Amino acid sequence: MAPDTTAVQPRARLVHLDRLKIVLTAGVIAAHAAMSYGAAGTWLYEENSLSDALALVLSVLVGGGVMFVLGLFFLMSGMLTTGPLQRRGPRQFLVSRLVRLGVPVLAYALVVWPVLQWLVERVRSGSTSSLVDFYRSEFSATSWTSRGTGPLWFVAILLVVTVAWCLWRWRFPASPSTTPAGTTAALAAVAVAVGTFVVRTRFPIDSEQFLDLHVWIWPQSLGLFVLGAVGAERGWISPVPRTVLRGCRWAVLGAVLLLALLVALSQGPDAFRGGWHWEAAGMAVCEGAISVSVSLLVLDWARRHVVARGRFERSLAESAYGAFVAQGPVLVLSALLLTSLDLAGDVKFAVLAVLGVAGSFACGWVVLVLVRALTGSGADGGCPGRHTLRAS
Repeated sequence: MAPDTTAVQPRARLVHLDRLKIVLTAGVIAAHAAMSYGAAGTWLYEENSLSDALALVLSVLVGGGVMFVLGLFFLMSGMLTTGPLQRRGPRQFLVSRLVRLGVPVLAYALVVWPVLQWLVERVRSGSTSSLVDFYRSEFSATSWTSRGTGPLWFVAILLVVTVAWCLWRWRFPASPSTTPAGTTAALAAVAVAVGTFVVRTRFPIDSEQFLDLHVWIWPQSLGLFVLGAVGAERGWISPVPRTVLRGCRWAVLGAVLLLALLVALSQGPDAFRGGWHWEAAGMAVCEGAISVSVSLLVLDWARRHVVARGRFERSLAESAYGAFVAQGPVLVLSALLLTSLDLAGDVKFAVLAVLGVAGSFACGWVVLVLVRALTGSGADGGCPGRHTLRAS
C-alpha cells in the first residue's frame, strides 16, 4: 500500500515539529531541575530534599521520558536531515553539522562543565582549590572516563549518528522501496530492542563511559534517527499511515503490561540496568516498542493539532537549540543561588524549573540574535525554527 502523502506539500512548513521541540526542550530542562533535588537520574548539582511523594512522581516521569523523549528528538532530527542532505550534498551538510553540533560539545567538555564542577565543589564542600589546580586534576591521564559533557552528551550522540548516516547515504544513496511503513517501524523497534540488550550487557544504564557519552542509549538514538530519515525519504512519516498508528497503540499497550509484569516479578531494580538478566531483556523489549510507537503517536498527534502560531512561539522554536545548550550553566548557577534560601525542596524544584526553562530560552534567544547580527543573516532554511520536509 502506497503511503498517503497528500497532506504534505513540497517544502511544507512543519509547525508541529517546532511545537514539539519547545515542549521537549522545556521538559528536559525541568527533568534536570528535578534531578537536582532528588528525582531519579544524575546531574552535576544534587541534594536530596524533595518530599518522598514528589520524588517518586518525578522519578516515574523522568524514567518514562527516557524511554521515548530522547528517541522522539532523534526521530525528528532524522526527519529534518533528509531535505538539507539532499539539497546541500553530503560534504557541505557534514561541515555544517560538525560546526553546529561539534563546537558546543567541545566547549562543554573543555570549558563549561569543568568550570561548573569547580564552582559546585567550592560551594558544596568549601574547597579552596584554584581553577587551574582543578583543571590539572580533571584533565589528568586517568580521569577521562569520568569526564563529562553535561547535557550535551545528547548532542554528541546526535553528531555521531548524523555523521554516520551522512557517510552511509554518501556511499549508498536512497533508492525506491516497496517495504510497507508498518514493517519499517516494526523492524526499527526490534533493532532497538536487540541492540539495547546487547549494548547494556557491557554498558549498563548510568555506567561511566568516555566523556559520559551514554552508550547504553545509543541503540534507541540510532534506531529512531534512521526511522525518521527513512520515513522522510519514503514520504510516510508526515502523516504516519493509520495502519501504523493502530499497530503502535497495540504495541504500547503490550509493552506497558509487560513492564508492569516485569516489575511485579523482579527481585530488584539493578537487574533492569543491563547484563544477562531476564529483567534487562524484557526492559529492552519494552524500550524498543515504546520508543518507536510512542514517538510516532506523539508525532501524529502534534501534526493533527496544529494551530496558527505567533511571533513569540516562533522565537521560542528558533531559540530551542540554544536553550538546550545553555541549560547547564543556567540550572547549576540558579541552584547554587537557591542554596542560600531556606526553602523546602519541593519549592526549590518549582523555582528552579521555572528559572531554568525561562533563563535557558532567554539565553538561547540572545545568542540567536547576536549570531544573526554578527553574520548579517536572517532566519534561513537551516534555522531550528524553520523546518521543512520534502515529500517523496
